[in-house]
Amino acid sequence: MTSSHQLDTSVKEVETTTVGVSEKETLSRRKFLSAAGLGLGVASVGLSTLPFMSAPAFAADKSTSAKKATKTAYGASTADKPIQVVSLERLEEPASKVIPKAGFEFVSGAAGAEWTMHENRRAFDDYRIAAKRLVGLSWSDIDTSTKLLDLDLASPVIVAPMGAHAMVHESGEQLTAKGAELANTLYCSSGASNATLEQIAESTKGPKWFQLYYNNDEEVTKSLLTRAKNAGYSAIILTADALGPGQPENFIAMGSPFRPDRSFGNHDPKMGGTGDFFNQKTALTTKDIEFIKSFTGLPVIVKGILRPDDAERFIQAGADAIQVSNHGGRQIDGVPASMTALPAIAKVVNKRVPIILDGGVRRGIDIVRAVAMGATAVAVGRPILYGLGLGGSQGVKSVIDFLNKDLVSAMILSGAGKLSDLDPSYIDIVGENVKFNTYNG
Repeated sequence: MTSSHQLDTSVKEVETTTVGVSEKETLSRRKFLSAAGLGLGVASVGLSTLPFMSAPAFAADKSTSAKKATKTAYGASTADKPIQVVSLERLEEPASKVIPKAGFEFVSGAAGAEWTMHENRRAFDDYRIAAKRLVGLSWSDIDTSTKLLDLDLASPVIVAPMGAHAMVHESGEQLTAKGAELANTLYCSSGASNATLEQIAESTKGPKWFQLYYNNDEEVTKSLLTRAKNAGYSAIILTADALGPGQPENFIAMGSPFRPDRSFGNHDPKMGGTGDFFNQKTALTTKDIEFIKSFTGLPVIVKGILRPDDAERFIQAGADAIQVSNHGGRQIDGVPASMTALPAIAKVVNKRVPIILDGGVRRGIDIVRAVAMGATAVAVGRPILYGLGLGGSQGVKSVIDFLNKDLVSAMILSGAGKLSDLDPSYIDIVGENVKFNTYNG
């Protein structure tokens, strides 16, 4: 294990080298990325497209702007600085050095033997890219924008709802939400947050949705919904696949050491909350979708869907969007990967409502695969929290920026100018004997 002193020293001394790219081409990419408004610094241009890189998983930018959080006995991160991302997979090791062990085990692990968590990642390999060539695309032609309900987003990458961010960073969800704003994308706020939904809303001017854990006490549920609407959340995510924060076996073996100095803020009476977070309703039905819509007047996204027939029932009940998800493998092990479940669900949905996919998204090519098979947007989880630990709000922005630029590279190399171009003709599905000459693209 590298000491924190050694880690800081390596960050200060890091140098990034690009090989095999002409100055003219580099400047062209810089010009495009600047015009696209992706918020990418010059140092990050082309990192995802270049085969030769000499850099650690992240490197601190010397400029910092946010006031540092105060260290506590728990010892969560107080960082707030840009980080340079080579790949999202490479963030896990350095994150483990700055996030306390309890927090890292809580975030990085999953349910049971963690087969589903690993399958979420592996399943993308079943969808090989059938790239199109000589299609006349320039860097400036690539358009990653999408529409998600009433939101016009610069890219399909959004922040997944995740609980207990104070296990990672002393400023918790406020900096994650701020990072989403800095990256010009949607923040989905978990009902299991340490900060209150109002505190989170005050920390960002960006778009935000609230993820509801439906309570057995209807008055508690109504209170949460009313507070979310009053705080400016523009949609409600109904969690259909979870009964609270998933606890990996390593975390349980430690005694489930949630921070004693932090609570589930939305239910803490000292913070204006009511009810018991763990008193969650298990007997959910489609009538609960109808109730949320009628009570709030807001769109409802149903999260945790892995079956086409469920998607159909929920749409018939009024769901405004579907989130294909297994909760990052954190609730039940042995269910299929989200990417595996997506195509059949997309076929049934037939573009009637948007589809969000989460689970294992780590690279731009994963987003190409998901969108080609029917997703409108992808939600990213663990890497966002690693970015939070390594760099606070600016670290979150760095993670999203990496995915955005990696998506641009993946699209031009796949031969797709805009997201709406992507369809199954860009995919060769392993095991289905799909031949390139059968495509209608």
